[in-house]
Amino acid sequence: FGFRGEALSSISRVSRMKMTSKPSESEVGTMLEILGGKIIEKKRVNSSNGTKIEIMDLFFNIPARRKFLKSDSAEGRYVTEIIEKFAFTNNINLTYIRENKEIYKFSSDMDLITKCLKIYPELKKDDLIEIEHNDSVYKISGVISQPKVGRNNRTAQHFFVNNRYIKAASLYSVLEKGYGEMLEKSIHPYGIIFIEISPDMVDVNVHPQKLEVKFTDEQKIASLLKKVVREALKKNTHFTMEFISSSDTIDANKKTSSFSVQNLYSKNEDSQKVNFSQNTPKTDYFEHTDEFFNNSEIEDLQEEHNHFDNNYKLYEPSKTFDFKGFEYQKNQTFTPVEKINSFEKLRILGIVAERYLVVEGEDKLLLVDFHAAHERYIYEILKENLYEKGGLTSDLLLTPLKISLDEVRRGIILDNKDHLEKLGIKLEEVEREIIVKGLPSPVKIDDAERLIFEIADDLRISNFDQQSNILDKNLATMACRAAVKTKDNPTGMETLLKTIFEKKLLTCPHGRPIMIQITFKTLDKYFGRI
Repeated sequence: FGFRGEALSSISRVSRMKMTSKPSESEVGTMLEILGGKIIEKKRVNSSNGTKIEIMDLFFNIPARRKFLKSDSAEGRYVTEIIEKFAFTNNINLTYIRENKEIYKFSSDMDLITKCLKIYPELKKDDLIEIEHNDSVYKISGVISQPKVGRNNRTAQHFFVNNRYIKAASLYSVLEKGYGEMLEKSIHPYGIIFIEISPDMVDVNVHPQKLEVKFTDEQKIASLLKKVVREALKKNTHFTMEFISSSDTIDANKKTSSFSVQNLYSKNEDSQKVNFSQNTPKTDYFEHTDEFFNNSEIEDLQEEHNHFDNNYKLYEPSKTFDFKGFEYQKNQTFTPVEKINSFEKLRILGIVAERYLVVEGEDKLLLVDFHAAHERYIYEILKENLYEKGGLTSDLLLTPLKISLDEVRRGIILDNKDHLEKLGIKLEEVEREIIVKGLPSPVKIDDAERLIFEIADDLRISNFDQQSNILDKNLATMACRAAVKTKDNPTGMETLLKTIFEKKLLTCPHGRPIMIQITFKTLDKYFGRI
């Protein structure tokens, strides 16, 4: 496992340690008891073959270090994560017992997919795809998930180089680029990926814990990994997709069309205009292809080769917004800068692309993302109830919902039951499964499992010292799950829009804009009317 002698010696100096070892050719074993780095007892004992190391009272002799240890459950989760990585990389018989409970039992003949299903019980066998590539220089193998299966973070992506676990942000990104547009926004696939290369092609000494490595040809590995992922998806999914290739050149002499839109959420006049330029080579935009990839070996266009005007400024949401287009009034009407005097002057024309409301004003056209608007609306209600009433009310379920969680998520949820109670989620553990008995009223039971997953992940990566921040983040996650989705048939949009304008709600809880506008005067210019 890469457990080196000096580490064992260091641990023995800050703990009470007992080591028992017996080689197969010996009739008895030897036991050492060590206290603070000193051997206090050595004797012959009856034992089974192999080595057993027991470590107790960590940092008993260094109180200053001991106080920085987290709770037993938190430290236990860190151990669990290490055991999981051991299981992925070693085909051995491995049993993991924590607090007198058997957590994992792996056999030496267990394949990688079976291990994944044990560690991630939310997965099914059909959710996983094996990948394999082997040439004279590189070997890449492992499993990835189907495009629709993933998490809202990268905690289920693991890379191993020559059987050593590493953290490599660049490889996480390459894995997801291999999915192309098949991957939904904010979804991160599962991935247990092994890369084997010659030791002289990788430097493992760039990080004290050897968690980071440096490849001699990182670009080649990235390109190869992307290709392997795409080929595996091509063979094992029903999706059809055509990737843009670098060979699809664009004639620089062709005329360029451009347009600009105003963004209601811009902070100043200079950033209100967003100029887009797009070359338009001759093509049939309605042509259909059933081929998955035209050429899986060619690279995507580099991200920096985009066609946005250099003056483009990205809006960054902040806690304070300038809402120049509308003035809030207590009589529940809003007053725009020029002509619209009341909410009644707005008229909903319909829905386009199954997700945007088209709204006509007196002198402008508004496009409203109804999911983002509804999400913010629910978030404000939840936040008001949480902070004014001290918690969200819970609706008891007629039939409790059983949820299977991986060991780390399960521990996080159980350690934070009081936190979830405040969010209106009532649950308990039965035979290592989570039983949900109550949910806050906006959340549908069909969304409950994913909501529990995402709250566990939010708690895992958040700063627990900022309790209000994590509560707000959980409320945002809850609102996103409860809001109407693309292709839904939304109702009550007039009431929703009225609330959005009255309360000056300009973004969803995650910072995305709710609406954009374009004036009729601007449209007249585009059509040559003025």
